Amino acid sequence: MARRFYIVIVVLFVFPFYVFSQQQSTSSAGGLRNYVGLINQSYHPGIVAIFEKAKAEYARRGNNDVVRAIDIFLGGAFGSGFVYSDARGNLYVLTNNHVVSQAYTLSITFESQDGTKTKIENLRIIATDEETDLAILAFPEGEKPVTQGLSFLTNPVDEGDDVYSAGFPGLGITPIWQFGRGMVSNASVRFPRSIDDETLMGPYIQHTAQIDAGNSGGPLLVAQRNVPSGYAVAGINTLSGLRRQAANYAIPVNRILPFINNALNPRPETFRDELDQRLAKFTEGLKENRAVFPHIAEFLSTVCIGENAQFAMDEMYSKATNAAKRILDEEAQESIVGALGYAVAWTIENSIRRQAITINAVVKEVSGEGEEYTVVFTINNRDVSSVWIREYGNWRIRSFGDVATGDQSTLQRRQSQREASEKLRMDGIQIEAGFATLFEKAPSALYISVDTALFGAKVYIASPQLFSIGVFSGLRFGIPAGNFGFIPYFRFGFDYEYDKEFLDSPYNDLMSLPVSVMGQIGLKVTTSYVPGLFIGAGLQYNIFSFHTLSFFNEPSYSNPIKAGLNITAGYTF
Repeated sequence: MARRFYIVIVVLFVFPFYVFSQQQSTSSAGGLRNYVGLINQSYHPGIVAIFEKAKAEYARRGNNDVVRAIDIFLGGAFGSGFVYSDARGNLYVLTNNHVVSQAYTLSITFESQDGTKTKIENLRIIATDEETDLAILAFPEGEKPVTQGLSFLTNPVDEGDDVYSAGFPGLGITPIWQFGRGMVSNASVRFPRSIDDETLMGPYIQHTAQIDAGNSGGPLLVAQRNVPSGYAVAGINTLSGLRRQAANYAIPVNRILPFINNALNPRPETFRDELDQRLAKFTEGLKENRAVFPHIAEFLSTVCIGENAQFAMDEMYSKATNAAKRILDEEAQESIVGALGYAVAWTIENSIRRQAITINAVVKEVSGEGEEYTVVFTINNRDVSSVWIREYGNWRIRSFGDVATGDQSTLQRRQSQREASEKLRMDGIQIEAGFATLFEKAPSALYISVDTALFGAKVYIASPQLFSIGVFSGLRFGIPAGNFGFIPYFRFGFDYEYDKEFLDSPYNDLMSLPVSVMGQIGLKVTTSYVPGLFIGAGLQYNIFSFHTLSFFNEPSYSNPIKAGLNITAGYTF
């Protein structure tokens, strides 16, 4: 995992937050604490494992800032929520989708004025709505913190009405109860989704009651005497305007009630139609002439991200372009878990794009029932199978092709292969020695070589009366294959030969040079079991020898080294 990904956590969590609070209190607000709670999320075990591994590494290095940052991150993000009861008296928790969207498990904590806390674990997500940013959670069987939830306001608010916010914004990294007061500044406002997307969002209630990070999912309230809490819910706080003074936004009741009705009364007969709509949106987004992994990430299930994030992060940081890594880092600034989803989505895009400029995807076959379907896509003339599940009321990808499989044995095998590949040393300086035969010149000789990939030197020593020294340039190629690596090579250079028999010969012409042009091919095999150690075999053939040249006559004696075969062992540094 690249170090810079963890540095983002330091930026987000280690550096101090500067929080300005206002003193807002009212005696009747104490009862709200029984209804408004702090929601904490825990992450998928696969995500936790990634950061525990990083934490151990940074602890070994003595980098306590990053260790502390990872501990804070693993403590889970937090937000606010409140208790709602349906007509039959069943209790639920309402909050924002973005408060729970990255959660594997959830809890809610209620805090009284004396500091006593009541924590309820294992809340279950019934449904979420990404468009309206709403989520509804169920308490575990038998848990009932109050007899009934907060009431909803029956009439819409008007501009100038007094409103109140309640929730647990963070003071630094610590969530603290806050009750704020303001007024409605716009009873029904819509605004574009972004600078680049003019699709209108809303309507929302714009108000001035205090909202800080951590208030998300908490209620916007109006005073009402005829209910037990003394307040009724006018909306759910969800947004604050950037570079605006006290411009906060809440989802009004008339948008919340339809969501609750659909969530608590699902219609299985509509599931397949909803899936078809999601598949159409998914395939349409793949056709964009740009990187589409941020689009794919929107469709990934929590389980898919958790089970595949470890391999995906390693894969992306080793193979992705710098532009893709920048997109990942930008997402990490907003959401660490969101960035992990981007990485998983990148592995999916990388597997289906295959150098194509545009991804053309169509649904070929859909099979299944209930809340799980197998969908086969034809993508750029190749069939790819995927599994889609209905997670929290939305259709999402459980597995995709052979890269996001969720198969732990496959992930472990890939990790083993990657670790083995990293242990294979095929690119460094290689030193080798071994046995050689020089065919026509000597049946046995010592062979020694030093190779820096582009340049090197070698020596054949048959005896003190016969040896050869050469320099060469060449190419070698590392080919990993599991725990083994194959290194074919080609060399071209010059050999100087010392042959005392030739030098003492009466046929030796001082104008003849004991130098030959050398060509050599060979193969080395290395292994990850003993990193760096290899065995090799090479064949040398001197393609032209200056021994046979004379400016005055053709010598009758000439027996240079023409070829040699070497078997060696060596080590790569």
